[in-house]
Amino acid sequence: MNTLHSDPRVLYAFSVLLNQDSDAFALPSWLSYGTASEAPAGSRLHITTSGFFGETYGTPASLPAFRPAMIEGVPVLFGEPRTERRGDVLLIHADIAASAYFLTTRYEEWMRPDVRDEHGRFPGRESFAARAQFIDRPVVDEYSRLLRDWAGQAGITVLPPARRFSVLLTHDVDSLGPKRGVMPTLKAIARGVTGQTRVPDIVRETLWAGGLRQHPRDNLASVIALDAQLIDAVGPERCRAMYFFMAGGRTEHDAKYRIYSGRMRRRLAAVLASGAAVGLHASYAAGDDQAQIGVERRTLADVTGRAVEANRHHFLRWREPEHGVAIRAAGIQWDSTLGYADVAGFRLGVCRPIALFDPVARRLMGIEEHPLVAMDCTLDRPEYMNLDEASAFDYMCRLAATVRDHQGEFVILWHNTELVPSALNYHGRLYGRVLAHLAELMRCE
Repeated sequence: MNTLHSDPRVLYAFSVLLNQDSDAFALPSWLSYGTASEAPAGSRLHITTSGFFGETYGTPASLPAFRPAMIEGVPVLFGEPRTERRGDVLLIHADIAASAYFLTTRYEEWMRPDVRDEHGRFPGRESFAARAQFIDRPVVDEYSRLLRDWAGQAGITVLPPARRFSVLLTHDVDSLGPKRGVMPTLKAIARGVTGQTRVPDIVRETLWAGGLRQHPRDNLASVIALDAQLIDAVGPERCRAMYFFMAGGRTEHDAKYRIYSGRMRRRLAAVLASGAAVGLHASYAAGDDQAQIGVERRTLADVTGRAVEANRHHFLRWREPEHGVAIRAAGIQWDSTLGYADVAGFRLGVCRPIALFDPVARRLMGIEEHPLVAMDCTLDRPEYMNLDEASAFDYMCRLAATVRDHQGEFVILWHNTELVPSALNYHGRLYGRVLAHLAELMRCE
């Protein structure tokens, strides 16, 4: 008996490749996986195992060679890039199951826990996909296409997934400007009295703190209006928006607003009234103290009066796989953290929502992940991609075209703070150009 056919890791990989629900998935009778001699009677397409799921699993020895082989123009991490026929069976020696599992579970991050940046994140530039120069390709989705083609060669019809290209506009709300209230107002006045601030600046700060003038970062109404241009053009079934709010945190990187304040309640109500969704922006502090995720989720639910089931970690501080376990334990079922801060592209090798799998416990996490494709500051920061505006727009267009080719979900993140009109960065202009391009791209379908 081929035990790999009942291995939850193998079943998960093939459920992703066949675009099937990962719960209670079983290999179809025409498809098999194992050594070349293990193709069972009735199988028409046999994927030969590379041994990845064997004795070296969970050790550094299981990591792939640096330079991937290519099969039909697609990089494959395990196995040999060749096919052959044995009677009625088409044998595929490229182990796309192991390759897909490696990418979608972020297996290498589990194997390389010492590779982290100053915020505890696995750097995108260190990923196998970036080093092998295919981070801008959703290769797991390319494996799915190959599998359908090979099935066709074996006389089996596998229909492409029934989905359409869609866009998910997301905004992490890190700041709405200075805190308001009596104490912030008095502090602003005190800075002027003691000469710490120039008179024009102190007047402006006092008006902001006293709520007499709206700070430029308090701009959610403008962001909602921007998003509405695309949503109204293509329809809410093709484009939707989600805002992530912090409800805790105690570090210098955490929220600059009080979630229980009247202003925040009004802003949350405006976002929900627009038809957009609200999710938790798990704090920087929660990235270290995972017990805080549940506390913050309950706080946000209390303020909004609604269940909170979606999350994105602040600073994208996702450590694999423990943070997946932590957010599910906190009651989170939907996440969109898994993109890289330093490079845009396809961290999981897919451009569509998938169920997450725990490579340590070898079971589903109970989380639907909507992988983040690109973030505003990733594009222009010198320590990240360092792209000028024209190059950033071209790159965003290429990523969008790739997602459209796979009828996937284009998930992008623009912070509300980056949409403040500024001569210091191009993000306000770029976001408008990207939305206009997406509208045109979707109209052409």
